[in-house]
Amino acid sequence: MRGLIEQIAVLALGNVATTAVEVKRKTIGGLIAMVFMLTAYVALVMALAFYVAAEAGPVAAALVVAAAAMAGALVVLAIVAVLNRQTERLMLQRQAAMAARGPDPVTARLVAELPGMMRESPIVTTLMVSSLVYVLARSRGFGRRPRDRS
Repeated sequence: MRGLIEQIAVLALGNVATTAVEVKRKTIGGLIAMVFMLTAYVALVMALAFYVAAEAGPVAAALVVAAAAMAGALVVLAIVAVLNRQTERLMLQRQAAMAARGPDPVTARLVAELPGMMRESPIVTTLMVSSLVYVLARSRGFGRRPRDRS
């Protein structure tokens, strides 16, 4: 019974400690990089404003900087939308491939142990089966479906 619980935990959680360390490292590194990039961005905007102000005046400089920022924001939003759509398509393809492949050996072994568990302890078995179903459903991509934007 304990081995079954450990296998379900491994299926559900994977290697959590390594992932937590990586997430912390990436978050801290990303924040530091963001501060430097924000500083560079502010300096670039100020330089652009000073240059245009010297050539065309302060009002035109403000309009040029605002238009450039708006154009940049629209380009970023378009790129993010395209990347999200590609990721969604890849996820749906992976789900279809996993569904066609069938259960993995660990899952087959877990399912094979269920009858013996039912005789020993029905309540614990019910909890384990519900956990197993949840893990299998999540690993196969069931749950909240992405919106269809086609």
